[in-house]
Amino acid sequence: MEVHFDFFGPMRDAVGRKRVTRTFDGTPTVGEAFDALCASFDGLADALRDDDGDWARRVTVTVDGRNVRQLDGYGTALSDGDVVRVAPPVVGG
Repeated sequence: MEVHFDFFGPMRDAVGRKRVTRTFDGTPTVGEAFDALCASFDGLADALRDDDGDWARRVTVTVDGRNVRQLDGYGTALSDGDVVRVAPPVVGG
């Protein structure tokens, strides 16, 4: 199955482009997919994980427009054709 990842801010800098498409066997979770991507792109783990090695809460992750915090977090199962967007927090006023 194919999943599309759109990166913004420091995550985009780590990956070197806006969109990455990956093929997975089975049904990966967001966390499993990120683990695979972090193994492929130097610096991505630094942007996605906090100092304790946990997934950073400051990063906004959506699957097909829905924040993973409203779903099953990083345990959210991905489906063929999903678009995962990864962005830094929006600040300002």
